[in-house]
Amino acid sequence: MSSYTVADLREVEQRCQQIAATELGLHTQEIVFHLVAPEEVYFAAANGLPARYSSARWGAQFESEYGRYRAGQGRIYELIFNTRPVHAYLMEGNSLVAQTLVIAHCLGHAHVFEENRWLGGVDRQIMPRVLSAADRIAEYMGAHGRDRVEDFLDAAHAIAVHQPQAQLLRRAPAGEPEYRPRRYDELFEAEVAAERERLREERRQMRRRFPREPARDLLGFIEANARGLEDWQRDVMSIVRSEQGYFLPQMRTKILNEGAAVIAHQEICQRLFLAAGQYWEYEQLNASVVAPRHGEVNPYSLGGELIREIMRIAADADDEDRERWSWAGEVDPWLRVREVLRDYDDAALLREFLTPRVCERCRLYAFERSARDPRLIRVSSREADEIREVLVRRHASLQIPVIEVVDADFRGRGELLLAHRHDGVGLDSEYARGTLVEIATLWGKACTVRTIAGADPDREVWFTGHPDGRSELLDEHGSPDANAAM
Repeated sequence: MSSYTVADLREVEQRCQQIAATELGLHTQEIVFHLVAPEEVYFAAANGLPARYSSARWGAQFESEYGRYRAGQGRIYELIFNTRPVHAYLMEGNSLVAQTLVIAHCLGHAHVFEENRWLGGVDRQIMPRVLSAADRIAEYMGAHGRDRVEDFLDAAHAIAVHQPQAQLLRRAPAGEPEYRPRRYDELFEAEVAAERERLREERRQMRRRFPREPARDLLGFIEANARGLEDWQRDVMSIVRSEQGYFLPQMRTKILNEGAAVIAHQEICQRLFLAAGQYWEYEQLNASVVAPRHGEVNPYSLGGELIREIMRIAADADDEDRERWSWAGEVDPWLRVREVLRDYDDAALLREFLTPRVCERCRLYAFERSARDPRLIRVSSREADEIREVLVRRHASLQIPVIEVVDADFRGRGELLLAHRHDGVGLDSEYARGTLVEIATLWGKACTVRTIAGADPDREVWFTGHPDGRSELLDEHGSPDANAAM
């Protein structure tokens, strides 16, 4: 590895910034690069945000990933945070070529952070609140005991992802049912009277129901309505909920964001005219970043290929492309790419641009699990339509089950009833039971979820968790199954 100075890194950053702004049209906002030791990079990566509160959860992640690094089994090259200004970490010990690739890569991320509409709701001034939250949680640990606060944090984290993911996805509130007079009502007085009475009863039930409409923000609902919480517990829940809200929009744009970053570092490094030895090293690093992964989707590979496909359609469209896209072959490639980076999330990007070419280049396939042994899988299709259906469904939901609070006074005992808005697949039994115990810990009373058995939509099952750690499986009538109690 050739030696370099901080001045060398500043020069590389300036050259990359100039290319990104003038030749690619990327919004090159302020990025603060930190040259830090490897343990600092891995510590920040494990925490998710710099200077976040102390937690055994983050400690375990740090020990695992830093241990792999020290054993030579992996290396973090790039770590960036969506803040204003953007903060990015460069790891001491990486070569100048590796630092160059990371700097160029981060410019792509920074453009998406600034321009993408799905990220518009992210609190980019979050760091002062993160520091304040870390101080408060440290005080709570001193006052109430580390184990108690850690356990409560774990319970809050168990359901923190169950919240509305974007303003665009929130439903309008439902109005009360009202009878609308029809032309011949006077001829059917008895039927009209019965219908009016039915609607009156429906309105009475709606007014008595709590919550009045199903609530998807599980942590927010419990924070606002649980009766037995202490003030410090409500504060901890608010901290966990708000920090998770920072991450959710970025989870929705992971493939698009990494695709923009990959294209940025590829295009910038091509224009830097690296020396032969440096370029060979760059090609090795780039190949390792975008290489397809066995058994999982590489967001760097898929994102980069999707962006390349958009550029191809814009500049070198065939007849099939022109039938599908009115702009095919008629627009500047980078102009179209910037429009996509502004308006799309992962689900929309995959739905529109996951073509057979992309599937082939990324070696994608759909698979199914063996009925005899779920650990065994077989390739079920290499057709782009089927692969697209699987990936769009996965990224539209983030693989987070849709769970709603439908009754906060279940059985008239102040218990919590949740409903799983499934798409033909039930909840994992072990996951459901464990999570319900955590919810019951937060709520202070038993918590039940209504779902289906496996992939059988006609068989309804209920799981219940209790604050004392017990969980049980109920039948479709809500009665305990003695053989399933834990």
